[in-house]
Formats: sequence, structure tokens, C-alpha cells
Amino acid sequence: MMGLRHLLGRWNSIRNKIFFSVLIFLIIPFLLTFYMMDKPLEKVIEQKIGSSAQDALYLVNFNVGLFLEDMLNSAVDITINPDITKLLKDPGAFSEYEKLRLNDTVLNRLFSSYFTNTYVTLFDRQANWLSTSYMPEHLIQEYVGSGWYREMIGKPYQIKWMLNNKQLLYSDRKPIITLVKTITELQTTDNIGMIVFSVAETELRKYLKGLQGSVYLIDKQGTILSSTDQPRIGQQASEEIDAAGVWKGTKGQQIIKKEGQKWIVNYDTVHINGWKIIQVVPYDTVFKEIFDIRRANILIFIIIFIIFSIITLSISYGISKPLKLLRKRMQELEERGFYSAIAVTGPEEIASLIETYNKMVNEIRGLLSRVKEEYEQKEDMRFRALQAQINPHFILNTLNNIKWMAYIRNDGEVGDMLSNLGGMLEGSIGRGASLIPLRQELDYIENYIGLMKMKFHDQLSVVVDIPEMLMEQEVINIMLQPIIENSLFHGIEPMAGKGCITIRARQEGERFVLVVQDNGVGIESGKLEELNRRLAAGSADPPPERIGVKNVHDRIRLQYGEEFGIRITSVPGEGTAVEYQLPIKKAEKGPGHET
Repeated sequence: MMGLRHLLGRWNSIRNKIFFSVLIFLIIPFLLTFYMMDKPLEKVIEQKIGSSAQDALYLVNFNVGLFLEDMLNSAVDITINPDITKLLKDPGAFSEYEKLRLNDTVLNRLFSSYFTNTYVTLFDRQANWLSTSYMPEHLIQEYVGSGWYREMIGKPYQIKWMLNNKQLLYSDRKPIITLVKTITELQTTDNIGMIVFSVAETELRKYLKGLQGSVYLIDKQGTILSSTDQPRIGQQASEEIDAAGVWKGTKGQQIIKKEGQKWIVNYDTVHINGWKIIQVVPYDTVFKEIFDIRRANILIFIIIFIIFSIITLSISYGISKPLKLLRKRMQELEERGFYSAIAVTGPEEIASLIETYNKMVNEIRGLLSRVKEEYEQKEDMRFRALQAQINPHFILNTLNNIKWMAYIRNDGEVGDMLSNLGGMLEGSIGRGASLIPLRQELDYIENYIGLMKMKFHDQLSVVVDIPEMLMEQEVINIMLQPIIENSLFHGIEPMAGKGCITIRARQEGERFVLVVQDNGVGIESGKLEELNRRLAAGSADPPPERIGVKNVHDRIRLQYGEEFGIRITSVPGEGTAVEYQLPIKKAEKGPGHET
């Protein structure tokens, strides 16, 4: 029993824990990775290599597609030339010199960044021809006498892509990629001739050389049209290609096995004519470097493991010795209630740790002192805030007492004025909220209007036209009173007739629009322009002499953003309209709400 405790005590030491933990956590993950994750990792690498190969194949396919499109565009440019059309319809209208000129100016003046040397031949319906290269007569007869040629010349709008490596048309006898296209008259849809546009196969092969392994360009019949393996040109595709199922999809990757060997087959489709670009790479060629790296990694790991074990032993011993001393000193510090510092001793890292700990203890003592002071200050501020609330509530209670005394003495007008004034005072001190429901703001305005009617009597009427669904809209506290005050004293008071203030609200998308409109004397254009200029000025600009409207405008923009605020329109002699724009938002419940 004592031996077991002694063994556990030795294991519980920092030195042994560091050493054995590092060794265990180094060996076990490696073994799990090597024996359980090797195949998934190989699969991921295989997918990454396949993805990279597909990207490279896509670029080759892109260039080959542009190459063939350039051939088609060049052939079309020739066929739409008016002189070429006239030549095919009426060969006798051109002299030999004029034909040579057409050959030089039209057929030989092609420009392309994808190919340089071209073979262009024109045939009319009578087998007359015009070509950029010399053609023996027997080759011409073989060409125009072929079955596919007779079939094409009899149908409008025909196009044929092919490899000419056996039935050659030109005397240099080079394999060429050929586009054969009928020249069809649009009005009659009758063929007036045929163009044979060819490019040397070597011009296309250079785009296939950038890929690893064997690369083939194959037509729909399985014939190899171009390849990095030159002897295979003109032959049928191999069994490996057929086994990959390249004709079942437009693009993809397959890994095929045959006679103990594996190949990676990537393929893509040239959209212009359905030809396939196929890349065949031996599997071992791709993964040979990976296998070599794997063996090298195992050897490196063994060497690192031996070196790391030696270093771990030395580090664990170097750490455990000064930490024991630190533990003893910290126990002494705890017994003294954190009121004495630890002497800075030991290695550089341990000394830095002790010094940091000393600073931390000092900061903790300072923080505790500051927290205590802040708590006392907050309590004092809360007491002062409660005292500050006594004064306005005392005034409100006094007004209510005077109001009821006026009612008792039958002075109803004074009582109503005091009642409205008390309502305004109660609304202004509120419950500490700067954002309130529209309903509450209208209650405040009702008290203010009631007070003002004592002065204007029947000269003033107020119409409130607001849907019930908008009564809980969030608004800025006391934002209507400055505007209504301006309407009363600057719009309605100077006029001779009866004044009316209308308050309307509506929803426009995600915006809440509130309009206060009067039928007063209006605002002159110069004054209106100056007022709108002041509203557009930033809140940091010096305030104007009368700041009520500006104050409301700035409060709205500070609360909701620069796109909201107040807009004023007026027609002299007809009245003024002030439009508030706020975001649609329902006011939150609860006393003292602040945003």
C-alpha cells in the first residue's frame, strides 16, 4: 500500500507529468493518424489532386474552345464578304488576276492569336475552287466526290468538324484540323458553295502539352484528333478511356483499374462541337511522391521523438525545481493576507512570473479601494437624484392644490388653466423617458392646446386624424409642442379668420410620417429657405436665435440617423406644413425607458 502511494506521489510530480504526458500525447495521436487516418487522408489528397487537375483541364478546354471559335469566326468572316459571295454565284465574272487578288486580300489576310498557318479553300456548286495552298487535281476530285461532301452541299446551314490525316486535300500532306461549312444564301436558303477552313494539328497540340500524363482530343466517334502522344493521332481511343465512361457526362474524373494497374482519367467537353479533352495519368506516378514523403515523415518522427524525449526531461526538471520554491513562497503570502510581496528569485521566466504576481496583488488592492469609493459615490448620487425629484413634484402638488381651490371658488377658467399647466408639467418631468408612445405625446399636446385656447378662444381648432394602429409608435418626448407653438404665434395669431391645426399620421413602408399643418399666414420664401438651410446644418454648427424646431430636428437625427428628421413646406397666405419622418418602431413599455 505504501509502495503504491509512493508510486502515485512520484507520478503526481510536475516533472513526471510533463515528461510522460508529452510522450503519450505525442505517440498516441501519431499512431491513430497513421493507422486510422491514413486512407482518408489519401482520399482527401486524391480529391485535391483531382480538383487541381480539373482546374488545369478547364483552362486547356477554355483555350481549345477559343481556338475552335476563332476558326469558326474566321470562316464566317470570309463567307460574308460580298466579293466572295459574288465569286461563288458567278465565277466567270472574275478574271484570274481578280481571283488572285481575292485570295491575297481575303483568304490570306486572317489574324488570330491562337493559330498562324491556315488552309482555306472555297468551292462553288460546280466544284470550281479557290485555295490558299496548292491542291493536286486528283485530291480535289477525291474530296468533292466523297459521300459526306455531297450530303452537305445538298443541305443548307451545315457544319462539320474533322481531322484530315488520310483523305488529305493539300500537297504538304500534314494532319490538319478542318472545319467544313456550307455557304447558304439567306434569301433562298440555297447553298452557293462551301468553305473548308483548316489549321495544322500542331497548332492545337501546343495547348495540350501543359497537362501531366497523356492528353487526347477525341471526337464523338472516338477518333483521336490531337494528342501529346503523336503516334496515337488518327487512331481510336484506348480501352482505359472507354472504361472511364467519358461519354456519359460533360466533365468529371474516374479512377480505373486494369490488370493490377490504376489510372486517373480526367475529362471535359468542348462546348462548340462536343469533342472530349481527356487526360490519362498513371496513379502511381501521381502518388509516388506522397508515398516517399510518408516514409520520410516516419523516419523524421522517430528522430524527433528521441531528441524530444531528451529535451523534455531537461525542461521538466528545470521547471519543477523553481516552481517548488515559488509554491512555498506563495503559501507564505497567503498566510499574511496578501499584504507582503514575494521576493523575485529563480530563473528569468519564474522571476517574471513572481514580478507579475506582485503587480497583480497591488492592482487588486487598488481595485478594491476604487470599487469601494465608486459605490459610495453612486449611493450619494442616487440620494441627490431622489432629492432633485422632490422639487418638481412639490410644484406639481402645489399647482393641484391651487387648482382645486379655484374650482371651489367657482373660478373654472383659472382651474382649467392650472389643470392644463399641471398636465404639461407632469408630462415634461414624466418618468425620465425621452422616447414615449405617440399617444402620450398627444396627451401632453392636448393639455398645451387647452391652455392656449384660453387665449385664442373660438379662433383656434385642432383636428387629430391618426389611425389607432399608430398610437403606440415611438416618438421623441416633447417634439410636437415647439412646432404647434410656432403655428399658433407665427401662423394663426397674425391672421384675421379662424385658425385650424391638423395633425395627421401615416405609414410609408418602414417610415412613420407625422404631419402638423396649419392654415395660417405661411412663411415667405426667403425665410423658408433660410429655415431649411439651418435644419440641414450639422448639429455641431452654432444654433440660431430660435432653436425650438432645430432642437427637435437634431434630436430626431441623433436618435435615429441622418436620413430622418423634419421637413417644412409653406405657401404664403395658405399655411405651413411640418413633416416628421421617423422609423416605424413600437414604443417599449415600462417606466424610465431610455434608448
